[in-house]
Amino acid sequence: MATIPTGLGGLSREWLSEALQTPVSGVTLLDAHAGTTGRALLALEYGTATALPPRLFVKLPPGDPQQREFVTATGMGRCEARFYQRLAPELPVRVPRCYFAASDTAGDAYIMLLEHLVDSGCTFRNSSTRYSLDYIRQILAAFARLHAHYWASPRFSADLDWVQPLRQQSVGAQLVARALQAHGAKMPPVFTAMAELYLAQTDAIHQLWRRGVPTLIHGDVHDGNLFYDRDQPGFLDWAMLAQGPAMRDVGYFLAGTLKPEDQRDSGRELLRYYREQLLALGVVAPSLDELWQQYQWHAAYVWVGATATLAMGDAWQPVNYLLASMERLHAALQTLGSVEAIRAAL
Repeated sequence: MATIPTGLGGLSREWLSEALQTPVSGVTLLDAHAGTTGRALLALEYGTATALPPRLFVKLPPGDPQQREFVTATGMGRCEARFYQRLAPELPVRVPRCYFAASDTAGDAYIMLLEHLVDSGCTFRNSSTRYSLDYIRQILAAFARLHAHYWASPRFSADLDWVQPLRQQSVGAQLVARALQAHGAKMPPVFTAMAELYLAQTDAIHQLWRRGVPTLIHGDVHDGNLFYDRDQPGFLDWAMLAQGPAMRDVGYFLAGTLKPEDQRDSGRELLRYYREQLLALGVVAPSLDELWQQYQWHAAYVWVGATATLAMGDAWQPVNYLLASMERLHAALQTLGSVEAIRAAL
């Protein structure tokens, strides 16, 4: 294909016909919006009988120049396009079906034509309606299938060498500093303690987060990046895909999802359940104490992500939604003793 559209205007019938290898006789833009990346919903008419769906979800670069620069610098769009091109079909977990994906070498042009999950009967934001310890265990079992499949895989030095180790973005510390200045006075003490520790020890903390056996990790599993296809959990938004310790995913999810009382009463039991799932899949898993220590560390990562997002105002997520999420994160950091555990590990 000669060009990769960088905006909605490039999604012509001719381009779509070539991408889908099927004549497209009509295309209608039903919806478009942008967050960390651009998104659109297309209705398609085909010039011949086909099994392709009548609607496709499109991901492409955002229109905002500042956000576009950020996505290009981080390589998020290129990483996700590569994921759908090269890896998605083999995963042992449910992900959106991809009908076309491409990116350029610079990472400033990318596109994915994906299954519109609503048309497949999938549901979203399920923690508000499905939330229970059984729901949490379902997600942990899916994590275990994913992580076990790539646990210490030699493929990271072969065909999966494009899956990079966990990345450290310099903008993260800048955004945490901005959030501390703008919101620190209104936050509980653990917010300031975590922010000051992160800003003082940024590089060392990122090195801490890389400790452990590498596997394939999603890197950004929160309620907004999960869906349910009937009773099967699935994972959206693979732009933060990386090789790294499994607790990046598990700690991120548990810290951001568990209710404070469940965090306090059931956190260790849930880690034990996840470990048992790994063992059943043939993984020589770390001890429960090791997983717990890593959980203490990685709970702070989801806090850094939320705090950086908060610093952007409403650009990435509504501030009111974030503030509610951060109440849960602060409770998790306190229950887990994350600030103290990170200090001790450093």
